[in-house]
Amino acid sequence: MQRLARYIIVEKERGNINSGTERRLFDRILKYTGVFSSVQGVAMLVTVVMAKVKSLLLGPVGFGITENLNRTTDIVKNATNLGIQTVAVPQISQSANESDQADLLERIMVTRSWALLTAIIGMAVCLALAPVLGRWAFDDTGYAVDFIFLSLSVAAASVTGGEMAVMKGTKYMRNVALSQLFASVLSLCISFPLYWFLRLDGIIPALVLSALGTMAVTCFYSFRSYPYRARPFSRVILQKGLGMIGFGVSLTVAAFFGAWAWSFIARYLTGKGGAELTGMYSAGYLLVNYLTTFLLSVVDSEYYPRLSATVDDREQTYRLMNNQSLAMCMLAAPLVILFMICIPVVVFVVLEYEKFQGSILLAQMAVIGLFFKAVYQPISYLVLAKSDSRIFLLQEVFCYILLIVCAVCGYAFGGMIGLGISLSVWEFSFLVIVLVVGRLRYGFVMSAKLVKYFLTQGVLIALAAFCAVYDFSYSLAVSIMLCVMSILISLRFFSTHTTFLPLFFARITRRSKD
Repeated sequence: MQRLARYIIVEKERGNINSGTERRLFDRILKYTGVFSSVQGVAMLVTVVMAKVKSLLLGPVGFGITENLNRTTDIVKNATNLGIQTVAVPQISQSANESDQADLLERIMVTRSWALLTAIIGMAVCLALAPVLGRWAFDDTGYAVDFIFLSLSVAAASVTGGEMAVMKGTKYMRNVALSQLFASVLSLCISFPLYWFLRLDGIIPALVLSALGTMAVTCFYSFRSYPYRARPFSRVILQKGLGMIGFGVSLTVAAFFGAWAWSFIARYLTGKGGAELTGMYSAGYLLVNYLTTFLLSVVDSEYYPRLSATVDDREQTYRLMNNQSLAMCMLAAPLVILFMICIPVVVFVVLEYEKFQGSILLAQMAVIGLFFKAVYQPISYLVLAKSDSRIFLLQEVFCYILLIVCAVCGYAFGGMIGLGISLSVWEFSFLVIVLVVGRLRYGFVMSAKLVKYFLTQGVLIALAAFCAVYDFSYSLAVSIMLCVMSILISLRFFSTHTTFLPLFFARITRRSKD
């Protein structure tokens, strides 16, 4: 600890570590990352249990059917919800910061009114297009009845998004975390008996009732702080949200393209190898998504409202973006390498190894994209915070077209491992696009410190990926060594850039001596 203290003093003198503001900023990032990651960790454990249940009771076919249903209903959700969960946050956050209670309550009512209206519209669209959606997902209009029931989940998702925007904008982060936690537990309690007794026939009831349960839990926590008031058919109220909805339309178009792209990939794989192939892809990428949600939930829940509140101060905004990306980079790198090492065991424990063995290499390659996403996601939120609709739309549409090209080419030339690599290549391309847009449009540049640590950790991840693909005699030992190196680099970074981590180590050292 004395050596560490001397290192901190030297680095401060060199100007590499800012005392005060920057250290408090990293303290805040780690604090809220810990809070939301803990919640997401429990939620992830619940979801892992659910994945195990699905793998035992439904098999790859069940994963494939669920993937197609979810991706297809996502198209309707994203085409009708007007991005309320995202675009309303800066509006509500601004009113909350100004301590104008009357304006805050009005903006909350406007948000809820639009959310309820989009829920009604989304449900109506899903009902009207049920035969079309069934044919798109499965080339069979017989699934139209399923999408009629799933219209309830579309409506529930819009209401849930509105209430999430209220809690995030008013910075009730504890309620956000608790609602996410209990919603996941409730989904498990709902889905398990349905899968147990009905098998594949339980998929639709499980999806619908889980969505309604999530809505109920979210509303419970949101209504405790701000009792529900909404007037979805009042022209006066709706007009007050037109400025917000203007950007929401661009967000909706981009989200529609995104949902369509992921749905296209699921449908493409179903055409190549049936629901079983789609199920293996879904299971592998689902594990990557668990880790992504576990790590990056804080960016959407805590960082985005904070960025929106400071977006008018260019210097402060760019410092916040660089530091958030740097912290996410240092947290993501060890997790990515550890995931590569542990994924065979995870598949064995969570899924059925023999049926889902093809998911392992896909997940090992696709998880590299999490490292790139951890860096670019805090930067990409600048476009949202500035409500720059035209740039956001062009960026998103281009990236999702690129996603389809990468996925199709990756699977065509490399099978499942090629698909995993292509998803990481897409994430890297997204990073490049976000940086180019940030530089040309807003003058944002990655800090030298971020570039240095990004390249350092990136080399370790690349070596770990090489070990995963070319499984030689000592590949596991080398991968573990690379993981330890990554962890040590991250620990040293946070020890010199935070306040409470050195104190934590000092307490441990003191106790060990006693």
